[in-house]
Amino acid sequence: MLNRKLTQLRRSLPDARERRVVFVSHCILNQNVRYLGGAGRSGTVDEVVGDLVADGLGIYQMPCPEQRAWGGVAKRHLLPMYGSRGTLRYRLRRPLTALLLWHTRWVYARLARGVARDMADHERSGVAVTGVLGVGPSPSCGVFRTLDVHRSLEVIAACPLAGANTRRFNADLLSSATVAGEGLFVRALRAALRRRGLNPTWFEHDLVAELRGWTGPVRASERGSMRGPVSGPVSGSVRRDAGVTVTGDRDPAGGG
Repeated sequence: MLNRKLTQLRRSLPDARERRVVFVSHCILNQNVRYLGGAGRSGTVDEVVGDLVADGLGIYQMPCPEQRAWGGVAKRHLLPMYGSRGTLRYRLRRPLTALLLWHTRWVYARLARGVARDMADHERSGVAVTGVLGVGPSPSCGVFRTLDVHRSLEVIAACPLAGANTRRFNADLLSSATVAGEGLFVRALRAALRRRGLNPTWFEHDLVAELRGWTGPVRASERGSMRGPVSGPVSGSVRRDAGVTVTGDRDPAGGG
């Protein structure tokens, strides 16, 4: 009854919407939630957002999982680890990290259920979800590449509070901690989506390319009637996962 009424009302009340949406990692639209030193743009990743808008796609901004689990926008739960090498906190890093990861997985599972519920609502309402765009390498939102949390905390612990250098910090972090695999939130979200029978196409925005100043176009394409894969002028700047195929491989630490 309700579905028939919805169909009838759509015919009677047409409007401009295309009923397509892409689910996007929070920091693509709000760089302020990035880790310190990790924002490659002043506000949004304009080349990504602009192409999504030009394609007529709605943009669903997923919650920033690290903001929710790690102490807000500034990730205050992690701040004591910066420059902590040689301290008691550093010697206790293993049990502290285990506790952090337990808390992180619990928060991420809850957030993932909410995103999966909203995705199912869009699909049920006749809005096609054209994809999910993550950020790699991210310990939370990486799709094909992530950061090993233990190695990342080692780099953070070695970061001097005075005289820290953004370029050197990112080089150390990305070269020593980048590993193949999905981030903790992406893993939780995939599981939540599977429970609802949802299997969207996954894409990955390349943080390394962004930090290098890459400004090429990125377009999200609708699964099932693709207008071509997500593409950019640099091979690997965005990666696509349609279940099996991954395109655009390159050195995650920034090699050409």
